[in-house]
Amino acid sequence: MTEAEIAMEEKLRKKKEEDEAMWAEYIEQWRKQRSKEEEELKKLKERQARRKVTRAEQEKRLMELKRRQEEQRQREIEEKKQKEAEAKRKRLEDAEKKRQAMLEEQKKMKEGVKPNFVIQKKEGGAPIMTGHAGGFDKMSTVEQARAEMSKSKEQLAEDKQIALTYRVKPLNIEGLGSEKLRQNAEELWG
Repeated sequence: MTEAEIAMEEKLRKKKEEDEAMWAEYIEQWRKQRSKEEEELKKLKERQARRKVTRAEQEKRLMELKRRQEEQRQREIEEKKQKEAEAKRKRLEDAEKKRQAMLEEQKKMKEGVKPNFVIQKKEGGAPIMTGHAGGFDKMSTVEQARAEMSKSKEQLAEDKQIALTYRVKPLNIEGLGSEKLRQNAEELWG
């Protein structure tokens, strides 16, 4: 082998060693970079998992809050319905009492008109009028009439409905055959 060949071979060997060293360094850097990326990916996945758990807990709390709010809303609706039903029942009772009182008044008036006052004489001879305890009170009737006139159409319709529920009793005709219905009609209209 000549000196030129040896120098060439030496140069090739050095070049090969440099290339191998460069590739080894490149591979080492690549491994470090990959290891770093895998570590970052692992941390990212852990963070993602923690966020998922946190989000699930938040959603659970939110659903619980919504459930409680819905229950509260339902309770309030029920209470409102009960109060309205109680108020309506009370109005019905009051209307029925008024109706009964009016019937009593009419009954008293039919029995005969009696004065609602008594004339008593003083010592000086001037008469004194005093209200009769069981008599007819004209002022309260006027006040009742004014109160009735100031009601709205809706209130009047509701009062009418209330009065009808007390006066007109529902017919129990469920499950009756046509012959039985005909007999009931004849009893009512016959």
